[in-house]
Amino acid sequence: MKSIIKRVERFWAEDRSLSVLLVILLVQIFFVIQFGQTNLFWKIIFSALYIFLLAVGLLYITHTHKFAVTLFLALASAVMLCAVILTNAVWVDLLTDVFIVLYCLLLGWIVLMRTFSEGPITHHRILGSIVSYLLIGLVFSNLYHIIYLCVGKDAFRGLGSSDNKEFMYFSITTLATLGYGDITPAIPLTRSLSNLEGLIGQLYPAILITRIVSMQIEYYKKA
Repeated sequence: MKSIIKRVERFWAEDRSLSVLLVILLVQIFFVIQFGQTNLFWKIIFSALYIFLLAVGLLYITHTHKFAVTLFLALASAVMLCAVILTNAVWVDLLTDVFIVLYCLLLGWIVLMRTFSEGPITHHRILGSIVSYLLIGLVFSNLYHIIYLCVGKDAFRGLGSSDNKEFMYFSITTLATLGYGDITPAIPLTRSLSNLEGLIGQLYPAILITRIVSMQIEYYKKA
């Protein structure tokens, strides 16, 4: 058992763990969330895989933060899973969204620090920068959902439902500045947030991802 734990710890200390984290995040955003939470079965699947993403992130956070932070996030994840499955209360959804926002901000920051840390710039680190980019979309989708829960339907026009998939779809299209127009922000707060997300969506690839790719090219030129 100890040898297995050590192997897991060694793996998450390596750059290739960033690639695994990206795959898990892609599955979560473009597959799991899209099923929504229409019944108890899918609610359990949705929550369980969300916790799986959180747990993987916890393994990554463990290498850069104190044990107390990791323990807090683990307990909060377990509470969130049970609460989401057992109740439909609005306050539970609000707390869940707030927790996910804070968690994704922490994980995204840690991944960026790891991506730009000393050492060779591998393709895994480039994928790590994409992890942080997608986490931005996840953060904004939950912020939109929080506003929706507080304000109601007036916050957006064109929503098909209140499922997370609607807000995830709107967030990704805004982050990528696609602007289909099927869902639109309808109050100043959601308009400001969507403008901010669109601005980040343009600047992040142009500055950070371009920078790390150029760092990789410079590294291999010197090697």
